[in-house]
Parts: sequence; C-alpha cells; structure tokens
Amino acid sequence: MTVKAATPPWRTLFDEVERAMFIPDTIWVDIPNDPGYREVSRQRDRAAWDAAVAANAPVVTQINLGEPHRPGGDNFPTSSSSQPSIVADMLTALGPQPGEAILEIGTGTGWNAALLEHRVGPAGRVTTIEVDPTLADAARAALSAAGFAACVVTGDGEAGWPAAAPFDRVISTASVREIVPLALLAQLRPGGRLITPWSTDYANGALLTLDLGDDGVAHGRFSSYLSFMRLRAHRRGLFGWEPGEDTLAGAAVTTTECRNIDLDRMLDPARGNLVIGARLPHMSLVFDRDARGPGHHLIELDDLTTKSFARLDWPTDSTEPFTISQLGPRRLWDEAEAAYDWWYEHGRPGPDRLGLTINPDSGHQVAFLDNPDTIVRTWIL
Repeated sequence: MTVKAATPPWRTLFDEVERAMFIPDTIWVDIPNDPGYREVSRQRDRAAWDAAVAANAPVVTQINLGEPHRPGGDNFPTSSSSQPSIVADMLTALGPQPGEAILEIGTGTGWNAALLEHRVGPAGRVTTIEVDPTLADAARAALSAAGFAACVVTGDGEAGWPAAAPFDRVISTASVREIVPLALLAQLRPGGRLITPWSTDYANGALLTLDLGDDGVAHGRFSSYLSFMRLRAHRRGLFGWEPGEDTLAGAAVTTTECRNIDLDRMLDPARGNLVIGARLPHMSLVFDRDARGPGHHLIELDDLTTKSFARLDWPTDSTEPFTISQLGPRRLWDEAEAAYDWWYEHGRPGPDRLGLTINPDSGHQVAFLDNPDTIVRTWIL
C-alpha cells in the first residue's frame, strides 16, 4: 500500500488564502555575493515571479525603504512576505480562535492579516498596523480586492491601536529589539497571548510567546530561531560603529584561547548566539565572512554609545591563537568571552531554555534560564 505524504503545514496556508493575491507585480531577488537585488516583474518574467511566490521562502517586496534601486550600490530589504513555513509556525504559536479580536503589528502585503481573518471567522475581527503609508495602502487594496475586511491602520505598531483594544491575541511580524513594548501588553486581555520575534544587536533572535496573567504580569518562553526585519523604531542606531584603521592601529592587541568550535557556537543561532547575546548589553555583532580571503573571517563587536570596538581575526585553518584588537572604555571581546564561558558552564543552552517575565508595575523585564531564579539579564522599563 502506498502511503501518501502529509501536506506540510505551510502548504495548507495556500489553500486557506492564496498568497499570490497579496504579492505586488514587482519583487526583488537577492543576488549572492552582490549588493544589488534583482528586480523580477510579473509582467516581464511571469515564470520567475510565480516560482518565487509558490516557494517556501520569503519574497522581498520593498527595498531601500521604498527609495529607488541603486545599481551597484548597497541595497537592502525593508519589507517582505514572510517564509510560509515560518508563517505557519507563528500562527500555530498564536493559536487564533473563532470570534477573537486580533492585533497584528506589521501588515506588509496583507497576506498574514487575511490568514488571521480566515482563522477567526466572521464573528472575529483583525486590526493590522503598518508604519509605511505606501505599504499600508497596497495592503488595504489587496485585502479589499480579495474580499477581506481586516482594518488596516497606518501608524507606529509599537504603540498598538488602543481604539480597538482590548485584544485576545497580538502578533508582531517585525522583531522587537530586547524590550517588548508595554503598550502592546496593556492592550491585551488577561489570559491573552502575544507572540513576536525577539532579538538583540548581538543575536538575530527567536520566537517569543508571552501569556498575560490576571495579575498583569506576562510570562513567556522562546522557541525556534528566526530572523525578521525589526520594528523601525527598534533598529540599531546607525547600524553600529567602526573606527578608522588609523584609530584601530592604537588598539590593545591580545590573543584568545577560543578556537573554531567556540566561535561557531558563539555565532550559531541554534546554539549559543541568543543566550550569549541576552547577557551582552548594547553590543552589536558583525560577522564578515571571507573578509580577508576564503576561510579568513572577521568578527567585530561595537558599542556606538561608548565608542568601544573589538575585532577578532579568524583564519579558520590557523593553528596559532586568534588575535583580538580592542579599544574604548569597554573591552567588548572580554565581555563576549565571559558570556560564552557562562553559557558553556550552564549546559550550552539553546533558545528553548530561555524565558522572559515582564512586570509593568515593577518596571522590570527579566530574562532567565530554565527558571526565574537563574537570571540572565534584567531591563528597567
């Protein structure tokens, strides 16, 4: 007897709501080892457009915050239709039920709002917020054309939408930078759920699921690694700081006992990256692969506020200790190495062992490992 393979959860989303109805005529395809991004037009290259939309992959729908493509320049994605398998995972974590009121932060194309409306049914309601007016208008038009009634608000998602509160569930499709906006929790019903990608400047992040108690305290855990564009107010200031080579020439130079396997663990999102990053305040990480030739990487850490900087020279085939250059009032590599040692001594935890508690009354957000007694870091809100 032939056993039919199960349909992947992400594929069933296409049966609920057709993704193609929400993808604009022009999309952008990343070109490996090139800062260009290539335009793909539905009219001029329908086969390539169809393949991108049908794939289990994100579709970039805006670059450069809507500014024109810069030939040969540094182009960057600023909006996309998320990878369907991740959309499926996030909807599963959110668990929307018929008749519920849902708030979505980050409308994008509107596809996710349509999926939410499909899940809550005619007795429910979906409010979705988009900071970019052009994207909001396009999503509003796409939702209307597809027969959906989700309310699209043009505004700052960090503030939520108190006019339609309270909500049973809140989902952000943009990552928060360490601090979960209290306005979103304030608009959530007791017993409600908030999910969001969560990241630090050191780590791209993981999915955070928070449940709000009757006492107003939110408790949550992290799950699968994922990387999302951030809320625009949560982007790293000036994308970090890097001194000129003349300034770096005066840096303190040392070596480290860390080897290839240690650095792999420090960078790997599924291993130490998230927990290590949670212990490192105001520290940005840049991994420059093959910066000095094949297999010769650079790891750079910076703190824009204090103008502190560290660079690790990483030739992967070297048998000699790796060289560290550090300058500024903070010794950033020393801090990162101490966080790595802490992570290793605590059993090399992945994202699933990290939790978060938010108490608006006390003004504290606390990340912990396994249980609230093992504090990773505390933020004053």
